[in-house]
Amino acid sequence: LGELNQALDAAGVDYTSEIYPGTVHGFTMSDTDAFDPAGLQRHWDRLLPLLDRTLAGS
Repeated sequence: LGELNQALDAAGVDYTSEIYPGTVHGFTMSDTDAFDPAGLQRHWDRLLPLLDRTLAGS
């Protein structure tokens, strides 16, 4: 993640990088052992407002 943030900073990209403690890759997929319901809820709580802000201007 550090390298990704460094590259985005160098490119002057506006971004937010989040870590969801206690989760592993794939935590939003309910049919896997990685599924984390609290992580999924946080994901949607963060993603939907981002999409509303981003798509409202298009």
